[in-house]
Amino acid sequence: MILFSTILLAVDNPLYDPQSNHVKILNKIDHVFTLIFLIECLIKIIAKGFYYNHLGPVVPYIKNSWNVLDFLIVLSSVMDYGLALFDVNLEAMKSLKAFRALRGLRPLRMISRDEGMRLVVNALLASLPSMTNVLLICFLFILIFAIMGVSFFQGMFYHCVENPTVAAPAEGFELWVNNTVFTPEDCIAGGHGIWKN
Repeated sequence: MILFSTILLAVDNPLYDPQSNHVKILNKIDHVFTLIFLIECLIKIIAKGFYYNHLGPVVPYIKNSWNVLDFLIVLSSVMDYGLALFDVNLEAMKSLKAFRALRGLRPLRMISRDEGMRLVVNALLASLPSMTNVLLICFLFILIFAIMGVSFFQGMFYHCVENPTVAAPAEGFELWVNNTVFTPEDCIAGGHGIWKN
C-alpha cells in the first residue's frame, strides 16, 4: 500500500491543470490512501492505547518514535484531505496547503515496517553526534585555507575596466590596457579606466 502511494506521489505534478481528469483521478486515489492510512492508525491506537495502557509490555502508540512519524504523516494527509473536502479557498488558509508537501514523507513509513531499515536509520541517527566532531575539523581546515587564500590573493583580482563616462582611447580600450596599464595608477591616470575587483 505504501509503495502504491509512493508511486502516486511520483506521478503527481503541481503544474498539471487542477481541472483535468488526470488530476481529479489522482486526488481521488490519494483520498482513498489517506482513509486507509487513517483507519490503520486508528486501529493501532485502539489496540495499543494512545498515550497510556494497561497492557504491560505493549508500548503505547505515541511513545514509539516510529509511530509518532506515522501519526504526523497521517495527520498532515488528513488535514490536506479536509481542506480539499470542504473546498477551502480562503486566502488565509492557503498557507495550510503546504501540508501537501508532507505527503512526500509517506515512503518513510516503510522504515517502521522493516526491522533492517529501522536498524540502519537508527545507526545513522546514533552516529550524528560523533559526525559533528568530524564536521568541526573539516570546517577548521576550510577556514585555514580560506584565510591563506585571502592573504595570498588579496587585491590580485583587480583589473582595469572601461570608464563609460569617458571616450575610449584612440587605439581602442583593449589595446590601451594591454600596452600601458600595469598598475592602478596607470588605469586611473588616463581617465579611460576604472580599477575594479
